[in-house]
Amino acid sequence: MSSLTPFKDLVHRRCGLHLEGLAEARLVKAVEALQTDTDINDTSKLIAQLEQNEAMFDRFISQLTVNETYFYREPEALHWLADTYLPRRLAEKGKPLAIFSAGCSSGEEPYSVAIALLERYGERAKQLFHITGGDVDQQVLSKAQKGIYSGMSFRALNPALKHRYFHPEGRRFKIDDALRQWVTFCSFNVLQANADKLGPFDVILFRNVSIYFDEATRRDIQRHLKQLLEPHGILMCGVTETLGNDLGILELHQAQGVFFFQDSTLPSALPANDEPPYRDDPLPALAVLSETPPQPPENEPENESEHKQPMTSFNAALQQAHHLLNQNAFSEAAALLSDLLVQQPWSVDALLLAGLVARWQQNFADAYDCFKRAIYVAPECWPAHFFQAELFRLGELSDAPGQRKRGYAAVIRLLDASKQADGGLSVIAPPIPPGDAYFLATRYLGAQATTQGVG
Repeated sequence: MSSLTPFKDLVHRRCGLHLEGLAEARLVKAVEALQTDTDINDTSKLIAQLEQNEAMFDRFISQLTVNETYFYREPEALHWLADTYLPRRLAEKGKPLAIFSAGCSSGEEPYSVAIALLERYGERAKQLFHITGGDVDQQVLSKAQKGIYSGMSFRALNPALKHRYFHPEGRRFKIDDALRQWVTFCSFNVLQANADKLGPFDVILFRNVSIYFDEATRRDIQRHLKQLLEPHGILMCGVTETLGNDLGILELHQAQGVFFFQDSTLPSALPANDEPPYRDDPLPALAVLSETPPQPPENEPENESEHKQPMTSFNAALQQAHHLLNQNAFSEAAALLSDLLVQQPWSVDALLLAGLVARWQQNFADAYDCFKRAIYVAPECWPAHFFQAELFRLGELSDAPGQRKRGYAAVIRLLDASKQADGGLSVIAPPIPPGDAYFLATRYLGAQATTQGVG
């Protein structure tokens, strides 16, 4: 048995977290820190300490999750809530409505909901809605309650909203006190519903959290969250988590391109006037790109190993760049990828990662060029097609509906041929799971066709 197994078992039993893959590396560091703090190396004694000392367990847990979040993440869902679902819910039920952010981390999500509602309803929003955030990590809850943020927390927030609802606090920014006092926070373990203490809620946001849990645990969590829902209330997951949470406990619905879950014994919260979440009819294959791909320099030596580092070192550096990207260390990732692309300018993996880094740094034209080069080298690179189409859909580049359509259609065509296709990547795994990319490409392509057919 691995020395980490008792810690994994404890955390899974108490919080449901599934500590494998990269999460295991965080566990190793957390255990090492615990050994240093307590001067105890015996595993059984450390487990006993964690069982008995809640403050120690809270500190331990806080080291195990990434807690990566930011304001106005997935804004389409926020706008749909503020402009469509909640007005209808108010008309049917009356005020106040209760909204809960489960796994709220450092508070960006519930504060984003509050901002969206203030923009829609003005000061009346504070009488119309109660907003609560809950998390098992006491340290991030403390940060949420203070409401002070910096750096990447604002990467998706309109500067006008930042100016309106935040003021400088040293080198960081503090959320408006009236807004901070409106949103409340509480300790919340998703495995323990606490239905007698919390809720019921009209909306539960459980977004970008379920990645930490295996399917069996997600089922338990969804049963608990179901207990916290008002009749006709809805549960919303992150866009890329939708398929992984369609477990038969709550029924998946779609309205205006936004997906949500609701008790299957109740009629839908809104008429489903869009296409269903899945479509059985395959979309026609479309041409991907007609341009002639650029050729490698003529003086490229036949034996590339004569001037490039060994492939194992190159691949290890690619993995490091991928890790840096996942940790939001964009400058470091960009520098490393720049060196790698000098060595191997036709590496599909490096080009895709460079495009993603450039996109997060808001260098959208550079991102487009990287994705385009990846497609030239490997036309089967469905992740490059997907992220290139996203640049247009999200308005990061001037929208080109035809090119956006070709991108999503290419994703569908390639994944229709092989549902688990690696997209021509030889070192890193696709940054988005194939099933999620197929689901989203189908959704966005269908939405575009619907929009173009109106009027």
